[in-house]
Amino acid sequence: MSREGESTSVRGGDPGFARLDAAWEVALGPVRARSEPVGLLYSGGVDSSLLAWELRDRPGLVLHTVGVRGSADLDAARSGAERIGLPWSGTVVEPAEVRSIVRKAAPDLVDLAGVARTVLASFAVAVQTARAGHLLCGQGIDELFLGYAHFRGLSEDAAAERAEADLRRLRNDDWPRSVRIAARFGSELIAPFLDPAFVGAARSIPLRERMPGGEAKAFFRAWARHRGLPDELAARPKRALQYGSGLDRIVRRADDDRP
Repeated sequence: MSREGESTSVRGGDPGFARLDAAWEVALGPVRARSEPVGLLYSGGVDSSLLAWELRDRPGLVLHTVGVRGSADLDAARSGAERIGLPWSGTVVEPAEVRSIVRKAAPDLVDLAGVARTVLASFAVAVQTARAGHLLCGQGIDELFLGYAHFRGLSEDAAAERAEADLRRLRNDDWPRSVRIAARFGSELIAPFLDPAFVGAARSIPLRERMPGGEAKAFFRAWARHRGLPDELAARPKRALQYGSGLDRIVRRADDDRP
C-alpha cells in the first residue's frame, strides 16, 4: 500500500532512483534523530517541498517563509504548507528591516556584488526572520540537477563543465558563507541535499539524464514524485529566493544607498 500522494508507477525500477533513495535515507537520518525543534526555510517550490514532505511526521518541524507583501513565495508557501499539513510561519518584511539585517550580515557580503550579493543578502533575511536554532535548507539541488537558467541550451560537455564549476563554488564559497551568516543570527544550517552520500548518488546519475529539457530539473521532479510528493508541488515552478520573495529590489536599493 502506498502513502498518500505516492506514485507506484513512476520509473519504479530505475537504478538511479534506487541509489538516490538509499542515499536520501542516510542524509535524513541525522535530522530524524534530533529531538529538538527544527525549522525549514520554505519557498513552496519542489526542493523545499520534498524536504517538508519527507519530514512531515517529525515532531516540532515548522516551515518558515519570508517576503514582501504580496510576494509569490508567501502565496506558494502558504498553499504548500496546507497541502503537506505542517505548521507554517510567513513573515512580511519592510525595507527598513531588510536594510538592518543586511547591515548585520555585511562582513560576509563585503566582497560580493551583483546577483551573488543579492542571493546571500536575501538568504540572511530569510534566516533572521525564521528565528530557528536549527534550520533546514534546500541548497544543492540546482547544482546537482542543473536547475539554473544558464544550463538551458548548453551541450552536454559544456553543461558538465558548468555543473562542476557551480558545485565547486557552492562547496568552497557560497555554502561556507551561508553557514557563517546563519551563525551570525544564531542558527545552525542543515542541508540534507549536500550530504556526501546524496551528492555522490546524484553525481553517479548520467549527466544526460540530468540535463534540462521541457521541464527544469525534470529528473529530480520525477524522483520527488516517486518519493510521494504530490504532483502539484513536484511540478510547481520556482523563482530564485531573491526574486520569489521580492527582496531583490530592496537589497539593490539598499546597496545603491551605501556610502
